[in-house]
Amino acid sequence: MTGSNRQRTTKEKLALFRACFCGLGQVYGTYDPRTGRSRQVKQPVTDQVLLRHLQGRQPYGVYLLVGDRTGAVVADFDCDDIEPPLSFLRCARRIGIESYLERSKSKGWHVWIFLQRPGVNAAKARAVVRWIVSEVGSPVVEIFPKQDRLEGRNQFGNFVNAPFFGALVPRDRTVFVNPDDGLKPWPDQWSILESVERVWESKLDQIIDANRLVLGSSSSPASTPAVSTSPLAATYGLPPCAQRMLANGVKDYQRVACFRLALHLKKSGLPEEMARICLRSWAGKNRPSTGKRVITPDEVDAQTHAAYCREYRCCGCEEPAIQPYCVSTCPVYPARSATTMPHIDPDPSCGRQRA
Repeated sequence: MTGSNRQRTTKEKLALFRACFCGLGQVYGTYDPRTGRSRQVKQPVTDQVLLRHLQGRQPYGVYLLVGDRTGAVVADFDCDDIEPPLSFLRCARRIGIESYLERSKSKGWHVWIFLQRPGVNAAKARAVVRWIVSEVGSPVVEIFPKQDRLEGRNQFGNFVNAPFFGALVPRDRTVFVNPDDGLKPWPDQWSILESVERVWESKLDQIIDANRLVLGSSSSPASTPAVSTSPLAATYGLPPCAQRMLANGVKDYQRVACFRLALHLKKSGLPEEMARICLRSWAGKNRPSTGKRVITPDEVDAQTHAAYCREYRCCGCEEPAIQPYCVSTCPVYPARSATTMPHIDPDPSCGRQRA
């Protein structure tokens, strides 16, 4: 992805930088490197503004939102824990979106997604990023742009600090890092910009339609099926993997499978007590491998309650318990075998569970 580590002229670098990190052209953000205090500058974004940023003389922050369009979307993880942004990258890649990890200026991480030029509908881009964040169970994450459109008194939105601030680059800050090589900075940062894979608006439409996302402040499904009183009717609306697991039982990862099935039954509208009955019956179909015992009714009840006592959005498609049952027609994720995440056995409590 990095290409050749060739020398580029200043003009070439500025063109690459502008293509990736420019939005509104008559205003930009900055901050005082000594105090960290930020401010807005109502002046044109000239090449000199960008050059001062690259040389480390004055930081540049981009107002990404232009009307209702944006050329990039950023997930800002304001903590040093690397697992949430890495989970974000893996989830985005599974649904066909390439994203890029930047070490931010002081703490935390930025994940950049570059979009079809000259820009796509910001509401769609933000909805998809919110959905990815909810799928991986991340803590509170800021998403830039922070609005779907500019209107009323909000003429500019919020700026996000651009990468490559010259005063911090030697400290491996504000640079893109390789998640597959110990988070080391890519040796040729400019090749990263040359080779970014931009996401087309049609791709966002596909993800939004497949997952019934709502544009606006929420990425929840557009509708919730009516509550069913029959365990058999609960298969309505279930993804193919859940239908196969319920019909045939499982051999491995019974507790994880039970938890995920309970989540799907909950999403389909089945009350918790009916889900317990359904999953106790399902347990009788399990044929554990290597001499392990079948999950007990008490364990079924505990996993079911864990699924019902909190709101979880992740479908667990990356887990070893689910992957053997994936099919190519699933509307949630395309079936992919190349990317997996470590198996995490759910804790049968109401605490936050890692998906």
